[in-house]
Amino acid sequence: MKIAVLSDTHVAKGRPLPERRSDIAHILLLRAVHRLNRFIRPDVTVVLGDIIDDPSSPDAPELLRQAKETLALLTMPAIVIPGNHDGDVAAFYDIFDRPPEFVDVKGVRFAPFTDVQEPGWMATRTEADLQRMARARAGWQGPIVTLQHVPIFPPGACDCPFNYTNADAVIDGMRRAGIGLAICGHYHAGIDAVRADGLTTVIAPAMCESPFSFLEADLDGALVTVRRHHLRMPPELGLIDCHAHTQFAYCCENMEIRRAMALARDFGLAGIRFTEHSGQLYFEEKTYWRGDFMREGLAYPHGRLMRFDQYLQAARDAGLPPDCIGTEAEADFSGRPVLRPEDRERVSFVIGGLHVLPGLMKPERDPAVVAGEFMAATDRLVRSGIKVLAHPFRIFRRNKLEAPARLFAPVARLLKENGVAAEINFHTNEPSPEFARLCIDVGVKLTFGSDAHNLYEIGEFAPHLDLLRRAGYDGEVRDVLAQENMG
Repeated sequence: MKIAVLSDTHVAKGRPLPERRSDIAHILLLRAVHRLNRFIRPDVTVVLGDIIDDPSSPDAPELLRQAKETLALLTMPAIVIPGNHDGDVAAFYDIFDRPPEFVDVKGVRFAPFTDVQEPGWMATRTEADLQRMARARAGWQGPIVTLQHVPIFPPGACDCPFNYTNADAVIDGMRRAGIGLAICGHYHAGIDAVRADGLTTVIAPAMCESPFSFLEADLDGALVTVRRHHLRMPPELGLIDCHAHTQFAYCCENMEIRRAMALARDFGLAGIRFTEHSGQLYFEEKTYWRGDFMREGLAYPHGRLMRFDQYLQAARDAGLPPDCIGTEAEADFSGRPVLRPEDRERVSFVIGGLHVLPGLMKPERDPAVVAGEFMAATDRLVRSGIKVLAHPFRIFRRNKLEAPARLFAPVARLLKENGVAAEINFHTNEPSPEFARLCIDVGVKLTFGSDAHNLYEIGEFAPHLDLLRRAGYDGEVRDVLAQENMG
């Protein structure tokens, strides 16, 4: 049983306390939800209260509803309980679904509690809920886990300053019911596991405080293993997001250059580089999405909408350093970058992306033909003077085709011969650890790109770092990255 534990997002429109990033908490929650869905895949997610920061704020119901909409994106069961910052319990459950007395998931019984708040941010469990703990065991042979906002543990077992005023009675009831695990929030520092007298207490850290953490608790019988996940990247790695989009992308969801720059700092990055789609800067939206221009590239005469000047001006107005302004030059069907020479001179670096091939537009696609077209277009694109090959082989995955492993070595050699880096990119993509390993072995540098179209994606490099591990690389990350002097 894998349990994801989120707590204390403290969402607000502003920043009531400096240490609480309530102003970006909605982005943090969305980032966590997507990481859980795609990469961690827990059996259940528990959300342990203090979703909002100020229950008396006029926008409190709206913020709770927004959080509910975000949590509704979870692809696994979720159990949500309120905390002391979430206001009236009945009003809270007018918005969120109130969990039943017990929630059974894959042989584990969860007992969620909404306890009485006490002065000093303590809590008391009522006699009715003490009896409910006893009922949890009736007819149930598997593990039982209690969920509560305030931590419960044997007094003196840890340094957490919060507990229950009737902790002895709660602990005694847990022992008699054979309840071995309590999962809690509230204490912002969090404690991965407090083990005392046969009881394990897991206290989730506050997701609103850097490094914006949540927990993964693995339950195997009586054994509980806890791992912290951080939404912020380790600043000491000096990571740079080398592929992010802007408000000029037709596929943009909420990107804006200034906001993205600020979030890059919040997420522990050393920098962020913007690489707007060249095709989206040259052609109007319908023409771009139809892909008609791919046959003739820049020579295509219809649907022109020249926005390169606007993009560059917006980047300058946002205070973006010149060396962080680039473009993602899409390759036409023959592999030529869709990028005017004069615009190439006005950006500091160019990454090249292959998005469409003629063979992929046919009703019946021949994988051998597509592979040949891919190799020919990639060869021309890599030799065109780009600095980075964006999302290598993603075009196959997007078209539900297997990336031909036989092409990994030729593409790696081509990159090496032309001094072009290979991008690790998880945006609608599953990059290959084998290809990354080949690149490292032949001396091809790598870049990390989020390909962000939504602010929550900026610098989301946990999967990138994991891919290096799966590729068998255990050296310094900086040694394999081409982050500096891309121009």
